[in-house]
Amino acid sequence: MNWIKRILKHSIAAVVIVGLAFLTELLIFNNHTLNNKGYTDTYKEKSKGTEGFAVRKYGEEQAAVLVFDKKYIDKISIKFNTEEDVSYKIQLTAINKFDKEYTDTITDKAYGELEKSYIKVGKSCSKIKIIYPKDTELYSISVSNKLNYNPLRIVFLMFTMGLFYSFFTCKRLVANKIEYAFLMSALFLGSVMVMALPESFKSWDEHIHFNRAYMYSFADTVEYTEAAWRLKTLDVPESDTIEERKEVRKMLNDEDEYGEIVKELEKDSNFITYGGRAYILQAFALWLARECGWKLTTGIVLARYFNLITYVLVMFFAIKYARHGKRILTIIGLLPTSLFLAASFSYDAYVTTFLTFGFVMVVNEFVCIEEKINWKRILAGVLGIVVGSFAKAVYIPLILFLCFLPKEKFVNKKQKWMFKISIIIVFLVMMSTFVLPAITNVRSGVDAGGDARGGDTSVTRQLESVMEHPVEYAELFISSAVKTAPEYFLGHSSRTLLGYLGSDKGTLFYLSLLITVFVAFTEGTMGNRLPLLRKSKIALMGVIFCIIGLIWTALYLDFTPVGLNRINGVQARYYIPLMFPAILIIENGRVRCHRVSEFRYNQIVLYGSVIVLSGMIYNYILVQCCF
Repeated sequence: MNWIKRILKHSIAAVVIVGLAFLTELLIFNNHTLNNKGYTDTYKEKSKGTEGFAVRKYGEEQAAVLVFDKKYIDKISIKFNTEEDVSYKIQLTAINKFDKEYTDTITDKAYGELEKSYIKVGKSCSKIKIIYPKDTELYSISVSNKLNYNPLRIVFLMFTMGLFYSFFTCKRLVANKIEYAFLMSALFLGSVMVMALPESFKSWDEHIHFNRAYMYSFADTVEYTEAAWRLKTLDVPESDTIEERKEVRKMLNDEDEYGEIVKELEKDSNFITYGGRAYILQAFALWLARECGWKLTTGIVLARYFNLITYVLVMFFAIKYARHGKRILTIIGLLPTSLFLAASFSYDAYVTTFLTFGFVMVVNEFVCIEEKINWKRILAGVLGIVVGSFAKAVYIPLILFLCFLPKEKFVNKKQKWMFKISIIIVFLVMMSTFVLPAITNVRSGVDAGGDARGGDTSVTRQLESVMEHPVEYAELFISSAVKTAPEYFLGHSSRTLLGYLGSDKGTLFYLSLLITVFVAFTEGTMGNRLPLLRKSKIALMGVIFCIIGLIWTALYLDFTPVGLNRINGVQARYYIPLMFPAILIIENGRVRCHRVSEFRYNQIVLYGSVIVLSGMIYNYILVQCCF
């Protein structure tokens, strides 16, 4: 009967949480309607005997001035009588709580493809001045303060409250099965990200990743509709309110369904390259949506969701099977930047999750030092690292850490050396996929490679320059890597940076950093002994240094103008797969958490991670794109 009571208890809690989410939406986010009269007023240019706005000359531009009695304005919508994009600004005469007037200025852009431009105000005002180009006609101004339930905000509230309830009540889940707590957190909050992220791509090079997935979704001939071409060329209107988001989605769906095919591209082969295999599920989602007759935006959401599920499930198994480091893996897996990449068109999350899983399997061999080699674990580790390195082969040196397994793991010397030789062969084969072509081009004098976006870049000529000035390049690499290491491993750009939406450098970032440092120094005393001896840590340091060297060198060869005295293109997100190995190096097992139970310790990890992640989603996705 206990299970019946538990089900009843959790069912009642679920109903209460849903009720609280709707109540919060009403009392907090719609209190402006409860405290003030709800209305929607539309004004056109004033003429004889009519009320409206007056148009006046304003320097080299013109201004529409609308004066009214003090009232609370939730949103303003503006419609220009033109098909061109119009950049404008609004000067509000707002009134604060002490009935003091002040001026607030908002800058925005109205897109010709959209019916209206919407601006979130949320202030009591008495005057609006809209300044816009003089050759543009302003058709109407609407001001409103109406009850508006935001479904994305409600889902976010329900998921967040549900997670905290689970962490507080389900002791067994939190204390013994932290991987399931990670699974719930990543899926719930990641789903909010997927649903809330706009179609005007906000992640790094997301339009390029979308285009590759879109191309792989066709068999022989790639057909670009008007909407797909917009997405490929970053020609999608920016939306910063939920009303504009709806208009953008409608525009894309109409252009995809009723528009013309603007370009056709014949594919040379249906072979999916090694790097392209990270896009298979995203391509499948776009193909499935097209074959089922679903909307294009539905396919985009589905593709992002498939990428998220891949990331979450593989990371879940990494945490589940980890013999050491479950909490630090949970923190890394729930980093806002990590989950943001997983909820976007990207292969970075694919790379991170498979590399992490593979490296966890490798570390398990060091933890189980008293056992002989577990060949299933070894195979899983090698496959994870190889699959993760398909898209970015610079990470393949992680596999070399297996060469430093203690001799006690092997039956005899012959087995040890055969094992090491096999690992080195796999490493050399993977390295050859991007090293040999570059060397071959240098020897044959072929000028190949470089940044497809333009500039004086060339892999061949840059490699020749490095070979001619090896000492100078070594100095450049070491100074660049050392200078950026603290920021790339511990800074906001690898934790709380959400692409072009911005990053938090304040409370949320410091909370994320504090939790990471706390767990990094204390987790070893909460469970099994530390997995790595001093000589193993030294070996791992060498592996990490090698990977960092390959990252900087690859970006110098590919994205940096020939002979430039700096390295372009290296970003903190490339260091996320190295966070777990780096933390294993600094663990010392000397900092102890006295009188802290497993349940409380895991609660600290989960509460902190979810607070940071929820705060980032609310402040940088929902507020900026969906309010």
